[in-house]
Amino acid sequence: MNAERQNPVVGWLWKIPAIAVAYFFGVMVAGAVITAAKMQWPTLPESLTQTSELTLGLVSSVLMAAVLALLARGIGGSQAVRWLILAAFAYVTFGLNNQIEAAIFTTYGGTATMLVFFVLPCAFGAAAAIWLYRPEPTAPAIASAFAARPVSSWWWRVVIAWLAFPAIYLFFGMLAAPLVVPVYQTQDFGLTLPGMGTIIPVALCRSAIYLVVTIPLIVSWSRSRRSLIWSLSIAFFAMMGLIGLVTATFFPPVLRMTHSIEILGDSVVYAWLLVALFAPKVRHEINEAMTAVADS
Repeated sequence: MNAERQNPVVGWLWKIPAIAVAYFFGVMVAGAVITAAKMQWPTLPESLTQTSELTLGLVSSVLMAAVLALLARGIGGSQAVRWLILAAFAYVTFGLNNQIEAAIFTTYGGTATMLVFFVLPCAFGAAAAIWLYRPEPTAPAIASAFAARPVSSWWWRVVIAWLAFPAIYLFFGMLAAPLVVPVYQTQDFGLTLPGMGTIIPVALCRSAIYLVVTIPLIVSWSRSRRSLIWSLSIAFFAMMGLIGLVTATFFPPVLRMTHSIEILGDSVVYAWLLVALFAPKVRHEINEAMTAVADS
């Protein structure tokens, strides 16, 4: 433990693999349950060998483990609450979100199966991350600022955040469109292009569920505001795009690269906006809020 405190890299070298093992164990158990239940798996345009599936599964497990560890270091509260916040965030952002995307942009099917599939990996991975990483309080808890302000001062922020995600999503989507739309139209990878009448309502729905799981994470954050921005940016980018695109080997390189850059832009701007709206901009605001709570 002393070695880890002096050099945090030592801890990361064994903790990330441990979290990856827990996550991958959840993958294996979930896969066995779904197979036994004879639920329908998605029909992908390219079949992978067992070795390829295993390799991609391990890669995605390590990437998920790194993101879970990054978030676990900042989420404060009791162990049970920390686990619930992290597991819910991982499941919604990685599992539910990607299946919503797949349901409207692909013809692969198996949506219900995958919604069930990701429950155990996210739960097991989050449990390992919370157990191995304790929060590192380097700044006063943002929750104090929430407690010191009335609900009426927050509702408009929720509305702006809810409407902002579709706007950010469409902006970066339009930038990527000249490169990706021709691929969707000319190559058969089971991809579809729904109209705005579908895309916008779905984006609003996704925005709402993001807020449900992200606001508790922001409120419980125990580290600095800057670390929150970067941690959320990395988590959104990895869970919304990077992990899925790394494993989608049947997509052409131009599609994987363009969508990766697009989602990176989405993630950084969205994370910054959420922190700007729901986390105080400067530390003295938190200290003043804490003082107000103590005086009351």
